[in-house]
Amino acid sequence: MGRRTKTITKRVRERIDIINDLLNKYGCMTLRQIYYRLLPTLNLPYDKVLYACKRGRQHGLISYDKIVDRSRPVYKMSTWESFADFLDAVSYSFHLDYWADSPAKLEIWTEKDALSQILYETARQYHVKVCVTRGFLSVSNKASWGGRNVTILYFGDFDPSGLFIDEDLKVECIFKNFKRIALTEEQITKYNLPSVKVNKNNPLAKAYLKEFGDECWELDALEPSVLRQLVKEALEKHTTFNLERKREEEKGIMKKVKEFVANYSRF
Repeated sequence: MGRRTKTITKRVRERIDIINDLLNKYGCMTLRQIYYRLLPTLNLPYDKVLYACKRGRQHGLISYDKIVDRSRPVYKMSTWESFADFLDAVSYSFHLDYWADSPAKLEIWTEKDALSQILYETARQYHVKVCVTRGFLSVSNKASWGGRNVTILYFGDFDPSGLFIDEDLKVECIFKNFKRIALTEEQITKYNLPSVKVNKNNPLAKAYLKEFGDECWELDALEPSVLRQLVKEALEKHTTFNLERKREEEKGIMKKVKEFVANYSRF
């Protein structure tokens, strides 16, 4: 390992050290998030960031677990050694529908699969699901997602495609409410977010360039802590129930389920 590490140049090693500082501060991050955290100070092209992360992991200087790629899901069947093990898992996986008696039905939507887990970290505390559109939704998804009584809280890029997604969904989906939570012009200014150049080959670029200029901004540029806070604030505005009371009710049901499992295991 020591001989291989020497092949990394001093400059790349310095970048790896800075990347590790970011990972220690923020925890797990995507490559895109690392890129935006480095942009204000190092102003590195994305491929240079990618290279430093790759070399750092290859040489054991960056943990593979610290940099995540959430765009490639794995599908598998849940299996159990026994029925008792299954019941035990059920006792821990029970979740109460907090919104069953609420007039509001909320869903969080995002075009950025890489950020979905950050959004879900907060959304799951309110038992609200996160849907990943990955750009423009298909006709099938538009017909089956959401619904008339659902309020969509949307997180997307501020660029030609990202802004047009809003209009596309508003026109073709039957939603009671559709609200863009991020990214907004106000947030871009407030957090002094770094920009990237507009892809002028994008068929939607012409209208965007006329209104906003040749710079655009990605949702990834927001710090994870800011994203979590935006989710929390958006959900709190629509929460009509006592969250702590719901959690206590859920714990009470889980306790009964665990007692049932314990009694079953005795036989």
